[in-house]
Amino acid sequence: MTLYLDDRRDIGNKTVAKMDPACEKELYHNVEKYVREYNEVTGIHGLRYLTEKRSKTEKIFWVIILLLSLVGCIYMIYEVLYKYNNSPVVVSFATEDTPLHEIPFPAITLCPEFKYSRQKFNFSEVYYKIQENETVDDEDMRNYEYLGLLCDETMEGNKTIDNRFFEAIDELKPIGDDILPICVYMDRVLPCKELLTPIFVDQGICYSFNILGRDEIFRKHVYHYADYYDIRNKSRQDFDIETGYEEGAGINTYPRRALTSGADNALSIFFEYDTEETDFVCNNFHQGFRVLIHNPWEVPRLSKHYFRIPFDKVVIAAMSPEMVTTSREVRRFKPETRKCYMADERPLKHFQKYTQSNCLLECLTNYTLNECGCVWFFMPRDSDTAVCGVGSAECMDKTEVKIKVKKLEYKIMGKSFCDCKPSCTQLKFNVETSDGDFYFKEYFKTVHQKYFKNNTSHWSVLDIYFKEEQFMTKERHQLYGTSDLISNLGGLLGLFTGFSLISLAEIIYFLSLRIFCNDRMYGLWSGPPN
Repeated sequence: MTLYLDDRRDIGNKTVAKMDPACEKELYHNVEKYVREYNEVTGIHGLRYLTEKRSKTEKIFWVIILLLSLVGCIYMIYEVLYKYNNSPVVVSFATEDTPLHEIPFPAITLCPEFKYSRQKFNFSEVYYKIQENETVDDEDMRNYEYLGLLCDETMEGNKTIDNRFFEAIDELKPIGDDILPICVYMDRVLPCKELLTPIFVDQGICYSFNILGRDEIFRKHVYHYADYYDIRNKSRQDFDIETGYEEGAGINTYPRRALTSGADNALSIFFEYDTEETDFVCNNFHQGFRVLIHNPWEVPRLSKHYFRIPFDKVVIAAMSPEMVTTSREVRRFKPETRKCYMADERPLKHFQKYTQSNCLLECLTNYTLNECGCVWFFMPRDSDTAVCGVGSAECMDKTEVKIKVKKLEYKIMGKSFCDCKPSCTQLKFNVETSDGDFYFKEYFKTVHQKYFKNNTSHWSVLDIYFKEEQFMTKERHQLYGTSDLISNLGGLLGLFTGFSLISLAEIIYFLSLRIFCNDRMYGLWSGPPN
């Protein structure tokens, strides 16, 4: 096509060509004809009415309709893309129930409120001696300071302590066989020492059923005193906290499986408490036992979560598991997008596997070490890290308050303090408790007579069982995959404008191949002349 110029104008040193009005009119006519031809064949709604020979009123009407449709379409596409980018993961119920035998029986941690045996040491007696400015020998003073970390009483003392603390607490503790003499598991009456493992937690020496061993919870450098947290098992060969039990693991596994439901399949634990062991100076008004039901791979903190076993009561705890899993598609997302961590995705300094509770404990440990130069006796540490004494109690208490405030501030800002996101695979146990009186004297006259020792003893019983044989699992899965995104966008474009993949092909065709073929066939890019 030849371009005719009828005028040239000099602007500065440049020459500007002006198009011939006849050629300009012809170009406009060809463009109009080509657009009209496209509008007559395209599947996009409403465009043909803009190029038909109709009144201006009708054309204005269709311009408004098309603009409104386009605005509505763009707005809804924006919402879809926003969800796809910011909330691609949704938690919903799984399609099938999960049977009990696929999850472990929870760990049951039991802590007596009395922290020591008064037959071995009398905390109150030393307390009153100090109040009266009486002389206290070195050994009693040292034990008094050590127990001050477990009791509610505040006092002055050394800022740090050595490992003799653990030796003293271990020596002064109530004997486990005396306070937890009988356990019934799988219809078998057993000494509790065969089922319970002694552990050091924030409430001192406690006893845990079905908890994992030190090698499976902590890293190798973490210090442990004596045989605490020591469980000899092969659970690594049978169980993983994300995938569960291996196929063919069988019944005799560790951690123990949750096999059947119902009160007739309960774990029963008998508690004995001698009123002569009561020390209101050390324990204030808290008496009895604390109980926490938790995952076997988590370190319990009974100062934060627990329910109490009072004296002379039978406490019934009916459990309902609550599990959240993560689909393979969601695992491909970044943790910031799915808002959770896989077990081996965020390494912890002191723990083998990631869980939110372990991460928070490690966060508190690091923060306390940074603020006070030492850590609580129950916190994971290596042998070179100092343990805080009663002289650092005020610093440790202030540090815990500071970290609580920081957690709240981060939550308000939509962040996670210490980046302790939830675990992608979560298992919780919702517990409903009820209790009734335990007429233990009448009971022991006919059953287990050998266990009833004297009239100063009080007994309680805890029965723990599952309510149902199966439970509904929740699953994190993709809200929008690639195919879902394309379907949604295509549906919106089709609903508002009639646009489809064929429409896109038409646009490309009219802008490329058709122009070339028209020029070859008719010598004119816009098609045959009228």
